[in-house]
Amino acid sequence: MTDLLAPDTAADEPARPGSDAELGALLTAVAAGDRAALADLYDATSAAAFGLALRLTANRAAAEEVVREAFLTVWRDARRYDPGAGPVRAWILGHLWRCVLDRGGLAGLREALTRVRETSGPA
Repeated sequence: MTDLLAPDTAADEPARPGSDAELGALLTAVAAGDRAALADLYDATSAAAFGLALRLTANRAAAEEVVREAFLTVWRDARRYDPGAGPVRAWILGHLWRCVLDRGGLAGLREALTRVRETSGPA
């Protein structure tokens, strides 16, 4: 397997699948126009993205569409990712949140937050 860590961030152990280092390397490749890297990034993060989208929309078709929109945005905005701003997975899920908001505006956000609270159970 190819080591995806950059030489200046290499650790004693290789990156574990889905680690931020590995996702960061994939996102760097996506920013360079690598479609295969986008597919790998999607494979590594889409389950979490779909789970959140389903919780926020409470509708499978809407969740699928939101995930699709979010990954299109990831493809377009990959060059804008700032590693100092947080993990890649959080950046991707942030795009997903914005896609949900774009679909439902503030009312959609209120409904989504209510659904998340209702399904999360006691803190």
